[in-house]
Amino acid sequence: MSMGLVAVMLGGAVQLKSDDFAVLKQLLPLLEKVSNTYPDPVIQELAVDLRITISTHGAFSTEAVSVAAQSTLNKKHPEGKTERQQQTNHEGHTDMSHSYLKQQKSNETGLESDAAFISQDVSEPGTTANQKSGSITTEQLQEVLLSAYDPQIPTRAAALRTLSRWIEQREARALEVQEKLLKIFLENLEHEDTFVYLSAIQGIALLSDAYPENILLCLLAQYDSGNNKHTPETRMKVGEVLMRIVRALGDMVSKYREPLIHTFLRGARDPDSAHRASSLSNLGELCQRLDFLLGSVVHEVTACLIAVAKTDHEVQVRRAAIHVIVLLLRGLSQKATEVLRDVLKDLYHLLKHVVHLEPDDVAKVHAQLALEELDEIMRNFLFPPQKLEKKIVVLP
Repeated sequence: MSMGLVAVMLGGAVQLKSDDFAVLKQLLPLLEKVSNTYPDPVIQELAVDLRITISTHGAFSTEAVSVAAQSTLNKKHPEGKTERQQQTNHEGHTDMSHSYLKQQKSNETGLESDAAFISQDVSEPGTTANQKSGSITTEQLQEVLLSAYDPQIPTRAAALRTLSRWIEQREARALEVQEKLLKIFLENLEHEDTFVYLSAIQGIALLSDAYPENILLCLLAQYDSGNNKHTPETRMKVGEVLMRIVRALGDMVSKYREPLIHTFLRGARDPDSAHRASSLSNLGELCQRLDFLLGSVVHEVTACLIAVAKTDHEVQVRRAAIHVIVLLLRGLSQKATEVLRDVLKDLYHLLKHVVHLEPDDVAKVHAQLALEELDEIMRNFLFPPQKLEKKIVVLP
């Protein structure tokens, strides 16, 4: 209901000024949390659209926001119904506790009906969009492609989101120009506005879902290029796209294990310290997802981590190297004794070295956490928990 009221304000029921949007921006973290954690995808989509509308000061508003606002305005407020139910309960029942229970039940019913009503109305645009899938014309596509280069930030971001939606819906005309779309998204990655480059990241991730092999290899080349071709910020944004692709691929990421790991290992030797730290962080998450598929690469990864943790001059890079070990041990858990069996001793010696000789306190904390994880793993391996079971056999 509260999101419906926000949609009403953004839908034009109230004349909002710049000061009003400054107050509404306090809702952005809460809306982001709802979009990430709420189980209902319709509410998630509405939260994302509300964030976009607030961030652009109403310059861009999706149809879902308008529908939610209209449904909230048209929906009869349940308070009158609740009061009548309370009065009826008081007249028909003298027991106060029984009346209270009925009142609570009526309130819950009213809220559930509101949520169902809003969800049903908000889901209609998505249904309409799916029905119209495949209906875009060449002129519409060209217009959106031109808008992706518009100097106005809201127009450009809206065009990028439209392209992303067409890719997600597998629009044939949009997928025919995948190379042009990739070029547009990559160019917008370099934009300084958060709204623009995050939309570009989302578009590349969706495009890679349709053509993973072509897009992934192109992104790896972009990430592996030097600072003379791309700025460090752009390369880290490409790294964020790569990790989104890795998460989306799931178990299929094993097919691209070699190029991904080698790219991140090369990144750990990059002259730019921020890129080295970014590469190590990405390497840790990738190894965490590969599990048993690490294979012989685990020796290369361990050698890289040991060298960086002992010899790198930048504190943040050494922290990243130790944090990779924490991620590995925490992610593999009891599987670490099998996956890392050949390098566990080396990792243990490295962690002890960091705890005793590392001047940075944060790196020491990371190393201590890794040692605690390793200690817990080895205790469970050497002394598995005893299961008290009694087997009963029924003789024939």
